[in-house]
Amino acid sequence: MATSKEDPAFAFQSHPSVQAFLVSPPVFLKRHFPPPGSSDTSRPPAPVFLATGAIVFDRPLPNSNSDPGSASVNISAGAGAQHEAATPNPKPPRVLLIRRAAHDSMPLRWETPGGGCDDDDTSILHSCARELFEEAGLRATTLGPVVRADSVSDSESGFRSGEHEWGETMGGQFFRTRRGNLVCKFYFVAGVPQEQTAEVVVDPKEHAGHVWVTEEEIRQKRVQGKGDGLDLEFTTEAQWEVILTAFKLWRA
Repeated sequence: MATSKEDPAFAFQSHPSVQAFLVSPPVFLKRHFPPPGSSDTSRPPAPVFLATGAIVFDRPLPNSNSDPGSASVNISAGAGAQHEAATPNPKPPRVLLIRRAAHDSMPLRWETPGGGCDDDDTSILHSCARELFEEAGLRATTLGPVVRADSVSDSESGFRSGEHEWGETMGGQFFRTRRGNLVCKFYFVAGVPQEQTAEVVVDPKEHAGHVWVTEEEIRQKRVQGKGDGLDLEFTTEAQWEVILTAFKLWRA
């Protein structure tokens, strides 16, 4: 893994497979998308916004003894290097969810930490680290690999799931906002020190709480053992699906 030191507030190691994201959002857009108004149909249309999402597990991914610098990147091996080796845990892994504030759009629905990239972010990965800190108070020590996500259908504009090979190759999820703006969002596994998992702090102006949930609870959309239980209504089906995709890293 390469160590990122450009921004001392967000120092992390990046997985070899995400080196393309170690550039600023404007540079990334220029490298990978045609300019606005272009008639180039060989690449996906340039999004109005870039965004990131952080998939945070409560422990290291498996196979942490594998070589993360191997030229042939193994997704589970590379991600497993995000923490020091830990004692095997017999309990199922859990992922972090945060709940949107009651006064926000999609009130009280669940999602992973994340948000839009700022033009002055040092890199796309720094955008992810910044959003994780702002929304959950956690500092990423590693970022990557990408958790690949399908694009969201848009029948009115003709934009269809899986239409653009570039999105499938890079792992970006294309969708449109309620105002019709095209967004490309990338989800990254974000490693945090295990002792930080008990120190999640959400901003009450944006979120109403957090929870750590297992894959089965994600599938059932319900957390057991909290009184009568806690129903999980996600912001979108696409958000629910990408979290399930992230759990596949444990079986890769």
